[in-house]
Amino acid sequence: MLCLTTATIMLRPFGLAIYWMWPWTMVFFIWLSFFGFFALYARLKDIRIDFIAQRLGPVGMAVTRIVADLAALFLAALLLMQVPTVLATSTGVHDGAVLPSGGEVPRLFLSLPLFLSTALVAITALIDLAKMSVGLPENTAPSHLEL
Repeated sequence: MLCLTTATIMLRPFGLAIYWMWPWTMVFFIWLSFFGFFALYARLKDIRIDFIAQRLGPVGMAVTRIVADLAALFLAALLLMQVPTVLATSTGVHDGAVLPSGGEVPRLFLSLPLFLSTALVAITALIDLAKMSVGLPENTAPSHLEL
């Protein structure tokens, strides 16, 4: 994406441009943002307050684990409840994102990664709650190199 976008910008003074690159860059940026959200969550790179929970001891760690998983499930449920509304209103195409068949990318394809990522976050939270119920320890992020 970066190379083709750079080539398009640099070739414009010569009257050449990869006209379809910009719309596809937008589509890929949306997809990467939504799937990146799940990757951040699954790899424990999101905001964590372990230093507070650790001061509360084992009970504090357990409580914060439950609260975090329930919050993730609650937010995932809120987002997934919007699927029918989004499906009903995602009509038309993303202008310029041309497919090999000649058509353009349907707008619905811009929302699907959000819902797939949200479902993956919910599954991850459910798995963590199941692991907790059988006594498996919480996943922990590697500590910062500065510490």
